[in-house]
Amino acid sequence: MDDTRTATIRTTRSHRAHDLHALAVSARPLRIGSGMSVEDAFRVTLLECLAHVAANVAAVTRSREVEGLHQLRVGLRRLSVAFSAFGEEFRSPSQRELQARTKAFSAAIAPARDLDVFAEELFTPPAQAMGDDKAFRLLRERLEQARAEAWDQAAERVASIDFAIFLDDVAVAAQSRAWISLTDTDFKTRLAIRAPVKSVSARLLDEYLMRARKRGRHVKTLAQRDCHRLRLALKKLRYAAEFYGPLYKKKAVKRYMTRLKELQDLLGALNDAGQVRATLSRLTADESVAPRVQADLFFASGLVNGWHSASAARLGKNALKRWDRFKRTEPFWA
Repeated sequence: MDDTRTATIRTTRSHRAHDLHALAVSARPLRIGSGMSVEDAFRVTLLECLAHVAANVAAVTRSREVEGLHQLRVGLRRLSVAFSAFGEEFRSPSQRELQARTKAFSAAIAPARDLDVFAEELFTPPAQAMGDDKAFRLLRERLEQARAEAWDQAAERVASIDFAIFLDDVAVAAQSRAWISLTDTDFKTRLAIRAPVKSVSARLLDEYLMRARKRGRHVKTLAQRDCHRLRLALKKLRYAAEFYGPLYKKKAVKRYMTRLKELQDLLGALNDAGQVRATLSRLTADESVAPRVQADLFFASGLVNGWHSASAARLGKNALKRWDRFKRTEPFWA
């Protein structure tokens, strides 16, 4: 697997300075061709997702790079979707086990990433707008302490032997074609995985779109749980669409993906606003501090929560409009 990649390199403000600074690496576009079999397209996708994850390990463990953690988490999410995006023929017990491990590692680093977003995108705007006084400084100290602890745990997990073994196991599975046994006599399975990838892409993308539309039936109430489920379904649709996008006309793909990303961004902002109260509750849950300190923490917490509660209604209305617009967008694979 070649980790020397032509990729978009971004630098962001580091969470902690280190002497040797590794940069975050974004995913590069897949090079799936219509002449590929389903099996070859699956292998290429697994290896590209794996390369994306592996390329960001140093940015997390050595540089404590905020964008590096984000890219590593995106890579794990894309890898998880890749295990399911090419049909049931690749859903062997060993592949399911690898997918479960992918999700577990993604969940392990999620608290650090969530606190990065909270600190840089959700806490700072209201704190600055309201003067960033003593109460906000106290809350910021709690936030940075929790963030540092979450980062320590995330970096330790990514630097673990278990994670290194996981990366090796994914590579071995892709190279050895672990989804089918050499003694497998199922003719239909062998025929299905050797079919042209273009012959199955529309059907598989339709499945992701149908799941998203099913989730979208319940979002009119803007209940956080329903919006979150739609957001996750759209995320999976987006990754699958990115995998298969090279098989279709660029203009149609770009138009569809632009609308999908706009909707995702709104739902993501709405989800972040909905998570503010829970994060603030964790940061202020300490009865051992002096009453005056606790009062200041609650004061700052209430202002931050109120700020985002006010914006949630606007975000929700915009998200509903974007969802209605997206539903009318013709899929590029149609």
